[in-house]
Amino acid sequence: MNRLALALCFVSLAALGQPAPDAGTSAVDTPAHPAPDDSRSSTPAVGDAPRTPQEGSASNASSAADTRPPPAEGEAASEDSSDSTCPDPFTEDEGDLSDSTVLGALQVEVDGQGLTPTGLELRGLQRLTDARVRKLVGAPSAEDSRPLTATAIQTLLHRLARTGLFARVEPRVRVTDSGPALLEVTLEENPTITSLEIAGLQDLRPEELWGPLFERPSHHLDADDDEDVTTLRIHKRRGTWRVVSPCPPPRPPKRWLARREAGAFRPGILLGGLDAALGRVLKALREDDGYLLATVSATLSPDGRLVVTVDEGRLESVEVRGVDDAMAVRVRDALGLEPGDVFLRSDARRALERLESRLPFLRTVDSEDLQDERTRVRIVEEREPDGTRRYRTQEEAKRGSRRHERVEFELGWSRMFHGWGDLGSDGFTLEGNRLIVHVRPRPPDLDVDLLPVHTQVTGFAPGLSASLRFFDSRDRVHTTLEGAFFIPLRLGGQRLPDDPEGTRRQRRVNLLGGAKVQLPALGIEELGAQVHDFIDTLDRWRMGDFDSYLYSFLINRPDRDYFRRQGFTAFATWRWARSWLAGVEVRGDTMRSLQSFTPPLSLFRDDDPPFPNAPVNEGRFRSAVVRLEYSAAAERGTRVGSLFRTPETTLFERHTNKKREPALRGFVTMEVGEGPGADGAETRFWKLVGDVAMDLPMNWHTGLSLRLRAATGHDLPLQKQEALGGWTALRGFGFKELRGGDSSVLASAEYRWHGLGIFADLGSVHAASAWADPRLGMGASFHFGDSVRLDAAWRIDDRIRLTPEARLLFNRTF
Repeated sequence: MNRLALALCFVSLAALGQPAPDAGTSAVDTPAHPAPDDSRSSTPAVGDAPRTPQEGSASNASSAADTRPPPAEGEAASEDSSDSTCPDPFTEDEGDLSDSTVLGALQVEVDGQGLTPTGLELRGLQRLTDARVRKLVGAPSAEDSRPLTATAIQTLLHRLARTGLFARVEPRVRVTDSGPALLEVTLEENPTITSLEIAGLQDLRPEELWGPLFERPSHHLDADDDEDVTTLRIHKRRGTWRVVSPCPPPRPPKRWLARREAGAFRPGILLGGLDAALGRVLKALREDDGYLLATVSATLSPDGRLVVTVDEGRLESVEVRGVDDAMAVRVRDALGLEPGDVFLRSDARRALERLESRLPFLRTVDSEDLQDERTRVRIVEEREPDGTRRYRTQEEAKRGSRRHERVEFELGWSRMFHGWGDLGSDGFTLEGNRLIVHVRPRPPDLDVDLLPVHTQVTGFAPGLSASLRFFDSRDRVHTTLEGAFFIPLRLGGQRLPDDPEGTRRQRRVNLLGGAKVQLPALGIEELGAQVHDFIDTLDRWRMGDFDSYLYSFLINRPDRDYFRRQGFTAFATWRWARSWLAGVEVRGDTMRSLQSFTPPLSLFRDDDPPFPNAPVNEGRFRSAVVRLEYSAAAERGTRVGSLFRTPETTLFERHTNKKREPALRGFVTMEVGEGPGADGAETRFWKLVGDVAMDLPMNWHTGLSLRLRAATGHDLPLQKQEALGGWTALRGFGFKELRGGDSSVLASAEYRWHGLGIFADLGSVHAASAWADPRLGMGASFHFGDSVRLDAAWRIDDRIRLTPEARLLFNRTF
């Protein structure tokens, strides 16, 4: 049973069950489909006028309605307004097909006196017939002579303009001496396409452009093309119904339109016009597909053959503005863009990333400053005498605007938010097929990071770290000033039992400060020094700062040992290649042991004993550290080093492997020094640490990570002795469960498949002239990105438990 018949059955049953109407209300209007507005008007709309005979049953019903006996007086008003419930789909979405360029002004020229037209005449139709157009927009038939009100004319003209079938709608009221006034509408149909050819493509396929070429406005897509809307007349007292007149179709039939159907081209009228369709193709190429230099041209022959030629756009040259010629050469080399290649937006972004990485003392110009220099494109039409139409892409410069000078100041929080910030503006414009890159010297850069320090020996100790970098536009000497502080707060009554002096000492402000320079011409990445008086740790290779502070606050498990360190460090780092660096440090420090505060300041487990803090050999230590590091994923120009530098960790920041290819990284450090030994006498010591890791991506979300860390030494002070156990140093075992050694070996393997992963750690410690039995820890992880993950680990030995050790970790340490 079709939808119309089913609706009629329900409507008839509902009508039979109604009580007798009051006098003068013997009929109501019921639409077969819901209408957007139930209001009634005494002025008939254009769609309310009698229609031309329709095909099939609708035509018979309409004819019967016209030949029926006159209605009773009480029914007349209802009958006259029966069609006012018809929806008007051509007014639903004004953003799809604007009338402003299609609909001309209505001209009435009768000595300033307004006239009411009594007929409608359509002129200029070629492919379409008069009857079809009238039926589509709900216009009165050619024989109808009833007056057309201003509201009716406005509705009719609006519908004609919004169908998308006409390039021009020109209304005019024509008055003759011998006859009535007529509304004369001259229509220019949009082109009819009989065949289609798309030429010139290299990377794309022609079918990929059919979508934007034949795109239809939203109000042409929301229902079936063959759906009819009909107004019914229901007589309450007699329980009968009849069709008064069919509503106009909600949209042009699909069979009239040029379209893609069943994977093939179907000829018809190009909805909205060819210039708009080519404009959509150009927009899709440039904005969606990223072909920033793409152009579109087309030729439409009088017989409807359309040939669209697409040029995906090749780069002609690269011009650098804002720096001198010598620096412009370096900028072009860093960009790595070759003339003659098809130019994509992704190519430009990667080029600008390379530029900011290799020449960090330059920056691209803010996009707001480039608005006046950017060009816009549009499709222009040219018509030849033989009827051939030609279309081409034309670039136009935007009109300039007045701007006020601005003072620039950067406040960077990139480290705090792990580099999630915007990379900046595009920094380029296009002039024809030339790429114009706009750069300028980078102003001083200030980075400020929050230090939410929380340890067992300080409690909550918030602070800040800051780095102020001055760039040399000639790339000779770049200077960096950096510093940090954090202050232990007096919260929760924390103290050292029976030691008020020790409590005051551990609550002292922690300070670090230093300066360094970079000399690119000599390959010197760092040359500087720092002074410090703060609470330090050598366990940063085990767990990241944020993770340690978080779990110290939550569950009283920081998994780190701390000591007071007061002194200075001088250093020099030489980076002779993108992935290689070598360095030397000279250290002079006085170290003191610290005790855990009582009671522990933690959200949970605050009734547990304080987390133990291991003692150190106290006194004055002097040492020299040499290092060699490699990172395949390191980028040129990225910073190295940190205020919190230790021989146990790398100077390279951890870089994301964007290329998804095997990447090796690692370092070796050798420290030689002297200081108080176990008996308090001056003792010489040395320590060698090596840490190598490799990432082996299988595909975008699957990969294997391997790590090998080994360390050995002689006459090591307590704070430098080797220990294993805990995150991420033999997961599943307790923190430094295997401690007191002069050597250790740790191997780790992790396999990740999308968000899931498994891992295994194997390690052993050499102590008392013997190696302990190797210990194995295994577990699983759930990843929430490249850094955040939830780990669950079990120790695999005779003390294994069903319940694992679990942590949500936010930093990767290898």
